[in-house]
Order: sequence, then C-alpha cells, then structure tokens
Amino acid sequence: MSILTPEEYERYRQCVADIDLPDAEKDELIGIVAQIMAHFVDAAFGETSEQIILSARENGAFPSSAECGKLSDIPENQRVDLGYEGASNIREP
Repeated sequence: MSILTPEEYERYRQCVADIDLPDAEKDELIGIVAQIMAHFVDAAFGETSEQIILSARENGAFPSSAECGKLSDIPENQRVDLGYEGASNIREP
C-alpha cells in the first residue's frame, strides 16, 4: 500500500527523471522517501507506533501497566559490582 496518490507519484517522477535508474527503482525510492517523511511527521505529533506503545505502558488504566518494565522480576537479574568491573565515575585530570 502506498501513501502517495498516482498524481503525487507522477509529480515526483518528474523530479527524479534525470536519475539513471529503471522506472521501478525510481518509484521504489520515491516511496521510501515518502515513508521516511511520513514517519518524521508522525513523530512530531507523537503518533509513531513506538510512541503510542510507550504511552499505553504509562497509562494506569491498562491492567498490565504495573508489571511493565520491572527488571527486578526477571530471575536472571543480578547486581554487578561496577567498581570491581573497572567502571569509574571519577573524572581524571
């Protein structure tokens, strides 16, 4: 399914007419650029699938929301001694 109308494709085909590619590949590139632009517009309005899912997780009306993102419930969860592992948060001059 394309997010562009046939008229829009025709207009954008004129923009890429000088590119040395078969017409099918030009149409594919036009579609890819249109999808990228649509994603940026959706992101600006908070409507990407990722943003919707994260918003749903934060909503207390969902019964499973209290269980989302709790790492302590994972049996393999274990503490790591970062000092022993060599990590340091002290700035050296």
